[in-house]
Amino acid sequence: MCADRVYLFDTTLRDGAQTTGVDFSLADKIQIASLLDALGIDYVEGGYPGANPLDTEFFTKNARSKRVSQLLA
Repeated sequence: MCADRVYLFDTTLRDGAQTTGVDFSLADKIQIASLLDALGIDYVEGGYPGANPLDTEFFTKNARSKRVSQLLA
C-alpha cells in the first residue's frame, strides 16, 4: 500500500439502506454499486449476506465490475 494513496470506502448500500423511507431493490443495489465503481470507489460495503434475502441475493448475483476491489460483509 502506497503512503500517497487514499483508499475510498462507501457504505451507501448498508447505512443508506437504513434511512427512513429508503428501500433498495436488488436492481437498485447493483446499479448503485456500478455507479460507485465508475466513480473509482475502492471498497463498497454491500450489506450482510445471510442477514436478509435481499443482501444474500445481492452477494450471490451481483454483477459488479472488476474495478470495485471488494464488497465487504
